Amino acid sequence: MQPQDHPDILASLAAEYVLGTLRGPARRRFEKWRAASPQVDERCRFWEGHLMQLAKGSRPVRPPPHVWQGIRARLNFEPAVERRRGRSWAIAASVLVLVGLSALIYWRSTAPGRLTEVATIATPAGARLWDVDVYRDSGSLILRTGQLPAHAADRDFELWALPAGGKPVSLGVMPNGGTAQRKLTDIQKQALANSAQVAITVEQLGGSPTGQPTTTPIYVVPLRSAG
Repeated sequence: MQPQDHPDILASLAAEYVLGTLRGPARRRFEKWRAASPQVDERCRFWEGHLMQLAKGSRPVRPPPHVWQGIRARLNFEPAVERRRGRSWAIAASVLVLVGLSALIYWRSTAPGRLTEVATIATPAGARLWDVDVYRDSGSLILRTGQLPAHAADRDFELWALPAGGKPVSLGVMPNGGTAQRKLTDIQKQALANSAQVAITVEQLGGSPTGQPTTTPIYVVPLRSAG
């Protein structure tokens, strides 16, 4: 069985893998699946990005001594060193389980669904600039920044769908770093459904004011099926 054929299983495995609770042979097998499957890799990177965002907003706080004393009293800690160690490990394990379950729930609530198309925008030398992931069922687009090209401070990069026989349709301004997720309009979804390529142009800040490219595309890349 391949996990990418079962979205629920893949979501659970990816969450466990990123959290570090997937161990032993199962972890090694999953690492092989990730290396061989862009879809599995995308799930892991999506969760890694969200986990990093959650971690950025968290700061360690040392509780006052009376809090720990109250916990010890309520749990009836015994004075024996070994018993205290055992109880402490049990509490730590419980906390880890709770964190893992919370993370898994968060993953399932934010996961955009099944990956349908992908595009990789890279320099001729092979340096990755952006990854574009399309989730057609949920109408979501995920953009990940790699090595951002040099550009003027008063300019933005804009992404375009290139539908066959039609005009380019803007998919929005590319992020200047990190990962961005956005919802597609019906027009954008239809344009992507009819497109075999996407393009990048350099526009004024905020994107083209005309709704059409104002410059010649600097990158035109194929939109590939993720299946």
